Formats: sequence, structure tokens, C-alpha cells
Amino acid sequence: MLAIIETAHNNTWLQEKFLKKPYRVHGVMYLIFILQGFFYATPRELAQGLWNIFTLPDILMTDYIVIGGLGAALVNIGLAGLLALAPLVISKHEATGLTMGTLGVVIGMAFFGKNPLNMLPIILGGYLYSKYTGIPYKNCVLPSILATCLAPAVTQLSFIDHIPLELGITFGVIIGLFIGFIMAPLSAAMRKAHEGYNIYNVGFTAGLLGLVLFALFRHLSVDFHLLYFWSSGHNTELAIFLVIMSVYLILCGVLYKGENLSILGFMCIEADDNDFYSKYREKTYISMGILGLACFALMTVIRGDYSGPVLGGIVSVIGFGAFGKSLNNAATIAAGAILAAMTSMALTGTPFNHRRFLLAIFFSTCLSPMAKRFGVKWGLVAGFVHLALATNVGIFHGGMNLYNNGFAGGLTAMVLVPIIKFFEEQKAKKSEPQGASSD
Repeated sequence: MLAIIETAHNNTWLQEKFLKKPYRVHGVMYLIFILQGFFYATPRELAQGLWNIFTLPDILMTDYIVIGGLGAALVNIGLAGLLALAPLVISKHEATGLTMGTLGVVIGMAFFGKNPLNMLPIILGGYLYSKYTGIPYKNCVLPSILATCLAPAVTQLSFIDHIPLELGITFGVIIGLFIGFIMAPLSAAMRKAHEGYNIYNVGFTAGLLGLVLFALFRHLSVDFHLLYFWSSGHNTELAIFLVIMSVYLILCGVLYKGENLSILGFMCIEADDNDFYSKYREKTYISMGILGLACFALMTVIRGDYSGPVLGGIVSVIGFGAFGKSLNNAATIAAGAILAAMTSMALTGTPFNHRRFLLAIFFSTCLSPMAKRFGVKWGLVAGFVHLALATNVGIFHGGMNLYNNGFAGGLTAMVLVPIIKFFEEQKAKKSEPQGASSD
């Protein structure tokens, strides 16, 4: 094994043409996902499944494994990933940790709610914003890709029963362009509200925008209700998918010739600005893969039931293993969310490993910077509060915001950070020497 690693380190072509090209690493991974889809379904079944995914309503919670089948769902996430890569490559955007996180959350949500058709108008809206403002597209491409969390709004308007299909599609494209256009300035402003402690900032922004859109839609008699499509019975297949993805990333990180860290180092990886990738480059893939295997271990221990949304949450965790989510801090937040789920089980009888709790547990790790900055105690509190909010706020945006947990994370940080800082200030004042002057 050591000989293979050493050979890879000395292989100039492998290093320069593949391992040092993050978009190629991700592109190959997405192609692997598509190939897995063909393993589980025939071409005809895939075509019908993708048609269902592209045309049926996909607000929360719409598991694409239920809608189109496992094979079509895997092909869809591969296609969604390739679509997200396209503007990054075209704009010559330099990869960062947030780029890795963005790609992770895109393919994660492509298990439920995102597909190439409803993503495309939003991404094009970001391009129009670039042209309108004169800002280089590479500097504003990420918000438009992340804004695809509101992609269900495009589908919802495109296929309204009581209006002609052509008019509906026109409405859907227009709302998609608007979402992509406005997301960059909106998300920049909303980041101030939670001071950057919620790394799913666009999810928070989209939750607020989704709330406004939902109210406008209802005013115009375009009404819809939360859906409850969750798959089951695919634990083995989805666990295999998770392990393949995690091992692939770890191998890419190990084979990359760069700065080495111990295993403990990758579990506690840190960077002052949360951007692990900019500091450790492709070695960061090891941190991402470790998070994936840790999620696999947690699902095994608590006997969690895999579904499209749950796996989507895990894939999002993996992506942000390059930006803000180290295993130690993420585990602290997740432990707080698990404690909240157990409390609910004690009071209501709902199993703590219920699918909606699992989803919130994995997504709660968007608050990992809070555990890093304020310590274990407040990290546990943040995870606890996040789960309570995440399982109850979807109704406010009508299920249009796929980053519902990002919305909940932003609200959690907005409430807790001022409280934490207040107690820190009081503690600091009390620790000052008696009679100390404030001059």
C-alpha cells in the first residue's frame, strides 16, 4: 500500500492532471454516481424515473427515490453535480472550501427537490446578475448555485394544473431567474444577522425569501402543501453509495502529494476563516471522507433508516468537511441534536432515530463554528435548539426551501449568539479585580 501511495506521489501526470484539478475529481465522482444508477435500473426505467423527477412537484419532503426509483435518483444527482460544475469551470472560478461545500449540498439536495431542469433558470439568473452589476461571474457564481435550494418553486409554478403548460413554464423560468439574480446581494446582507456562525447562510436567506414567495403565491391562489414522500428499504444500497463516496475522497486525499496531518489532525482540522481547502488543498478530501465514514458509523450504531433526504443530509456534511465542519465540532452539535431527539422520544414516544430527526441531526452541523468558538456546552445547546426549530419551520416557506435546516440554523444563531455573548461579558466583568478602574 505504501509503495502504491509513493508511486502516486511521484506520478506527475496523476498529480497535475487529476488530483490537483478539483473539478475533475468531482466530475469523475459524479460519473460514478450515474454508472451506479444504471446498475439499479434499465435505461427505460431510468428515462421514466427521470421524467417523473423533472415534472412532478418536489417541495419538502419529496424523496426522488420514491418518485423516480433508486437508479433514476442516482443518475439525477450525477447530472445535477455536472450542471453545478459547468458554471464553475466556465467562469474559471478558483476552488475554495466553500466551493466544495456548495457542490456537496447541491448533490445532497438532488436526492430530494433539485434536478437539472429546475436548477438551470436559477443558475442563469446568477449570470444575469453578473452582467447587470459588472461583477465578474466567477465572483458571484457560488450564491447562484446555492440558490438552487429554491428550485422547487420553479417546478411548482411550471406545472400548475389550472393554467396552460406554456404559461406555467414561463412563470417558472421567470421566478427562477429572479431567485438567482437576487440571491447574491440578499445572502451578503443576511450573513450579518447570524455573524457567520451558520455556514448554510444561503439556506437562511432562502428561508426568508421563500416565506415571502409562499405568501405571494397563496395570495395569487397558487397553493400547495408540504409533502411526505420518504423512501425505505434501500439501506444496503445507500450505505454502499456513502462508503464508496467517502473512500473515494479519502483515496484522492491520501494520493495527493501535499502537507500531511495525522488522523487526529484531520478529525480536528481548523482554519481561521473556516476554509480548510485553501489551507490544506486536496488533503482536505481526507477530512471530508472521514466525516462520511463517521456518519455511516452513526447510522449503524443508532440503526437509522436510510432514505434520499437522510443521505442528502449526510452528503452535505461531507461537502462542508472542507469548510467549517471538523469532526470534533460537528460531533458536538450533532450530540446536542440527538439529545433533543431523545427528549422528544421521552415525552412523545417518537423514536429518536426517526427519519425527520435524523435529517435535522445531520444538518444541524451547519452550526459547527459555534462549537468551535463557544465550546462544547454551547455547542450542545445549539444542536438542541436547532433540531426543535428545524422540525417546525418548514411550514413558513411552504417547503420550497430545500435548505430548511440552513434557515433553522440561521434562526438558532441569531437567538443564541447574543445570549452567549451577554453571559461571556458578564463573566468577564465578574472576573475583573475588585476596584479595577475602567479608565
